[in-house]
Amino acid sequence: MKNLSCEQNEPVRCVLRLFGASALGVQQAASAFPPEWCVTAQCRSRGAETLIALQSETAAGLDKARRSLHGCFAADLYGEGDTDLAAAVVQALEHRRRLLVCADAAAGALMEARLEAVPGAEKVFDFGTQSYADPKVGAQIARRAARRQDAAAALARVQAAQHLVGAELSAGCWEQDGKFLLLLGTRKGCWLRTVYREDGPGLWLLDMIRRAACGLPQVPGTSWQHYRDPVPEAVSAPPAAQAEVRPAPPKKKRRWLRRMLLLLVALALAALAAGWWFTGGDLTALPQLLRETLHADRLPHSGAKLI
Repeated sequence: MKNLSCEQNEPVRCVLRLFGASALGVQQAASAFPPEWCVTAQCRSRGAETLIALQSETAAGLDKARRSLHGCFAADLYGEGDTDLAAAVVQALEHRRRLLVCADAAAGALMEARLEAVPGAEKVFDFGTQSYADPKVGAQIARRAARRQDAAAALARVQAAQHLVGAELSAGCWEQDGKFLLLLGTRKGCWLRTVYREDGPGLWLLDMIRRAACGLPQVPGTSWQHYRDPVPEAVSAPPAAQAEVRPAPPKKKRRWLRRMLLLLVALALAALAAGWWFTGGDLTALPQLLRETLHADRLPHSGAKLI
């Protein structure tokens, strides 16, 4: 990290919090601050979360550094100071008037422990009382997923909870062999991401909720699908494998190139037919005929003149 200083008396500080950003990318961005900003930066990462402490001798320099990082990591930067990811999620849901519910007890266990201490969380999260923990609603959710298995059943529960409660966002979780399939349902479809237990599935689910509530892009490796589509087998693989099986973007159609090639082939065939007609079927005599034609006033057939 760069350690830049100017001769001033009272430095100003701030701490920015990011989730899902590359730690190396954050360090490189912080190391590229111009010297005239007089900014020092220290980064610390734990899992997918990165904290960057900024200090400057001038408030203007600190503001420029903050805006520079926000421009580079707008979707990843979720808060400043002591604002943790759970508080950022509650703020995003409350600001945009979104209701979050959980479709199963596994997702509820991930969310409730992190949101119960956040002020105002009860306004945007039902803590299961209206969804999976409610006897009637929970039974209906289970009934709609009864004929499916594994990941498909988890997706059906998410869709059922979202429709039955009328919430904008519905969270689900399915665990298998130490891997967690995280699901976040919206009105039109569902976000899916697979993480390991040691990667903090609760934090990843919180970040997925925050991004969906704010209309921000999800972290690469998070897939999207409609409820009517079957759950792909790749979602049960670890994130690295998901990146490998991600479908390639469709190739652009080059219809103009195809048409040009067809036109050239047609012209070549027309030229070949004309040569065959001029030479009476002897194409070897065509060069001599062309030389004679270029030095003649008339073409070798009546009714045409050389222009």
